[in-house]
Amino acid sequence: MNDINDLIKLIASIERLTFYSKENISGQSNQKAYVKFRTQLFFVDNYTGEDVYPYVLRRDPNGFSHGGNVWQMINSFREFIITGNCGELRDSKEIWAYSYNEGCMKIRNKGKEIGFVESNVYPYSFDE
Repeated sequence: MNDINDLIKLIASIERLTFYSKENISGQSNQKAYVKFRTQLFFVDNYTGEDVYPYVLRRDPNGFSHGGNVWQMINSFREFIITGNCGELRDSKEIWAYSYNEGCMKIRNKGKEIGFVESNVYPYSFDE
């Protein structure tokens, strides 16, 4: 769980600042998303501040302020934390509009370092 939180912090700190809110709806400043255990694993949304249960079949989870691709990634984080099975960082260049070297590859390298993804090779790279 700590490794996934480190990955979330990285994503919150570069380029588009996904998982970061300068101010959330409660008026708190500099909020970053994270995962935590209560009685189950929860994703704490950076904008709403709410605990969101990351379960893939749920279409519009209460308290979740991101879109469908991020929802899929949060579910992949949950699966990795619970089972240790590798996850996916799909579409993290085009969908999130991160640059190749300064964004996408930093995220992919961190994902590989913690064992979240098997390879840091970006499937849509033009630099092969």
